[in-house]
Amino acid sequence: MKKHLAIATLSLVLVRPASAQEVEDEEAETTLIGNRVLEPVMNDLVEVQSVVPVAGAGDRPYSERAYEGARVLNMEVAFVQDCIQATDLLFRREYKASKEAFESAGARWSNSGLAPAGQVLVYQAMMLENMDFRYEAQYEVAAKRARQQLQEAMEIPGNEAWEAFIYGGVLGVDAIHNMRKGNYLTSLNRGLEAMKSINKAKMLAPEFKDPVLGDGLYNYWRTVISRSVKGMPSFTDNRKLGIQQMQMVEREAIFLRPAATFALTYTWMEEGALKRSLSAALRNQKRYPNNIVNNILVGRLYMYRRAYADSERNFKKVLQTSPENQKVHYYMARLYLRTKQLSQAEHHVDQYLGFDLDDAYRSRALYSKGLIYYRRKDYDTAEKYVTQAWKLGKLTRAKRRLEKIQRMRDRQGG
Repeated sequence: MKKHLAIATLSLVLVRPASAQEVEDEEAETTLIGNRVLEPVMNDLVEVQSVVPVAGAGDRPYSERAYEGARVLNMEVAFVQDCIQATDLLFRREYKASKEAFESAGARWSNSGLAPAGQVLVYQAMMLENMDFRYEAQYEVAAKRARQQLQEAMEIPGNEAWEAFIYGGVLGVDAIHNMRKGNYLTSLNRGLEAMKSINKAKMLAPEFKDPVLGDGLYNYWRTVISRSVKGMPSFTDNRKLGIQQMQMVEREAIFLRPAATFALTYTWMEEGALKRSLSAALRNQKRYPNNIVNNILVGRLYMYRRAYADSERNFKKVLQTSPENQKVHYYMARLYLRTKQLSQAEHHVDQYLGFDLDDAYRSRALYSKGLIYYRRKDYDTAEKYVTQAWKLGKLTRAKRRLEKIQRMRDRQGG
């Protein structure tokens, strides 16, 4: 039972890490359990170093990461390089090029499952930009094909560590997808399968560092969630270990360095170390300037640190890169609330409310709209929107705001 709860916890964190960091009424950044562990852990990384070059390898045609990956996975270096390039295009938000690169590699390397696995990653990346399900039909077809092809590949001797790793990754993505859909039993089953497959990859290729990212996330966030959610079993505090594991993956992984940096960004945020969190997000932004999810996060972190001009610049960059993005409007409304530009705040929250949102996101947006009218001292209109937020999402801060509205009315004698 404890293992199932831990998998559910990890899936929840991966799906909606921002929910642990929602800004409260007074706009102060909060953490789930409120006590930091970072100070004695490790110094922040200014820049992530590449794998140390091999002596005399300067004229080799592939990247040092590709050679290192080929060594630890016992695979063709050209195959590893193809995977690195396709993944890098994904992080760069060049989705069409990434999909084509995965398909080309899948044709070049038969029985690898690369083509459908790449489609799984591309469709999920596009949906995670808005936390929606716009490409679910395409994703489901790709996920089924990826599982089938990888199961067939695992029947053929060779490439066992890679196949276990990518199969575990596909299952892990599907666990997260099903968690977002509310299919909790399927999510738990996929998560258990994923953990088994990833553990097999670690056993077969002990020098391959990428799978350790799952351990780092698990060790850190299991502690955080279990200590903040009533009814969950308590665990040993492994936050320091989790941080160290994520940092090691950021330094030494073959494929998942940017993902580790992104995970650390949320970890530093949970720790209340906003400077360190921003430093991590900016490292990814330097490498992947058009990554929407990361750029929204950079804008949020600047906002939390009261660097409002920098925050606005990053949010506007998101809209320039992806005019159809929804989530950025929510955070722009929050930004303009902070800077008392209430007309701008209302414009963006109305934009956001115009989208097809689930109840949790709509309730937060309705609360923000109520807060705009509260700042205008229009308490009747504020009460209308905050009441809707409370009924829809049962937000604690909405209930508190309703109490404040009533106190303001009492002071006015109304």
